[in-house]
Amino acid sequence: MLKYTKVQTPRGAKDILPPDGYKRSLLEATAARRLEEWGYSRIYTPSLEFFDALAQGDGPQINDQLYRFVDRDGTTLALRPEMTTPVARVAATRFSDEDSPLRLYYAGSVFRYTEPQLGNSREFTQIGVELLGGRGPSADAEIVTLAISLFEALGLDRFQVDLGHIGFIEGLTQGIDEPGFAAELKKALLDRDYVRYESIVSGGPVGAGAKAALLGLPVMRGGAELLAEARKVAEGAPAALAALDELSEVYALVKAYGLADRVAIDLGMIKGLDYYTGLLIEGYAPELGSSLCTGGRYDGLVGKFGRDCPAIGFAFGVERVMLALERQGWNPPVPVPSVVFWSEQGEREALFGAAAMARAGGISVEIGLECETREDAARYAKRRGIRRIARARRDGAGGLVLDAEDLESGKARSASADELVRAGFAWA
Repeated sequence: MLKYTKVQTPRGAKDILPPDGYKRSLLEATAARRLEEWGYSRIYTPSLEFFDALAQGDGPQINDQLYRFVDRDGTTLALRPEMTTPVARVAATRFSDEDSPLRLYYAGSVFRYTEPQLGNSREFTQIGVELLGGRGPSADAEIVTLAISLFEALGLDRFQVDLGHIGFIEGLTQGIDEPGFAAELKKALLDRDYVRYESIVSGGPVGAGAKAALLGLPVMRGGAELLAEARKVAEGAPAALAALDELSEVYALVKAYGLADRVAIDLGMIKGLDYYTGLLIEGYAPELGSSLCTGGRYDGLVGKFGRDCPAIGFAFGVERVMLALERQGWNPPVPVPSVVFWSEQGEREALFGAAAMARAGGISVEIGLECETREDAARYAKRRGIRRIARARRDGAGGLVLDAEDLESGKARSASADELVRAGFAWA
């Protein structure tokens, strides 16, 4: 057993090897550029948090998935299962009202004890944004349009962002006195157990009108026209009507931004976290059976850490987005150095001197550590997919010289290292 554990990773965790490591870093860098273009600044929070802090935001489903433990002084800690709650803690304790609105983004590992499957590991990377201090349809629409803009920047061709509102189902169930009824409904919707959902509604203390509305909730999906239809269903439920008003305003702003074709309405949307208070967001791609991104408004969460602050955000799993991209044909070429430098055994100082000069001049160089002949260097370069090789040596006056060759064209040139670097090795 000891031998096994020394060479394997725990279940649900994995090593990321080239070329996937490059793809992942490219995706993360592209996301960071787009988010910073929108005015968001990067924040880092610890992987470890006090369990009591995480419990302020995470619902029962996530609590069951926590990696928690007791440290040596008896304090209960946990690995963060998502990033919104830690950011809310920071916003309440490290910033003031004068800093609002705060536009923050993050990229980091989160940990959940779940059953590993394709696109779903126990350790995965989330990239997300939080807009803290922004309230109303304009802030909501900024987050929706940013999510769409971000996925377009990452190269996703086929995706959709669904919008819902927690206030719709809460409005339809408002005034029902039976303890746990609304929570059971939400749990069945979250699990997509529609048979159980129908049974709960049919057997619950609900009037005929509300019952019909609730039974239709799982299929209330569609375009903007659904909002008008839902008003008929929500008659007599002021909170549900208010939720539809907010959704209508957000949709109008997204449409004004020119992104209405990327958006759909899902009034049966529900979340596994308890902190959502308004707009809900889910992103989907046809290549995946699970969501690309998730988010929404959580106006009460920051206040649990001591300072009331409206907030909205979203996050996506890097691994899932990579999987969707690859299934849509994304396969960026992995960059390789421009040239392999080599030298005979007695010329290693010339080799390192020439490499330093080339790199300072913006040429990407890989040193052929075991290459002492032209044939060694050519074999190594071909194996690595590198087009050029160059032998480094000193001339009679002690100057650095490169005997360079383009392996594709067969063209060769000997010149001073400085001359070839200034030419960008473009002679071939």
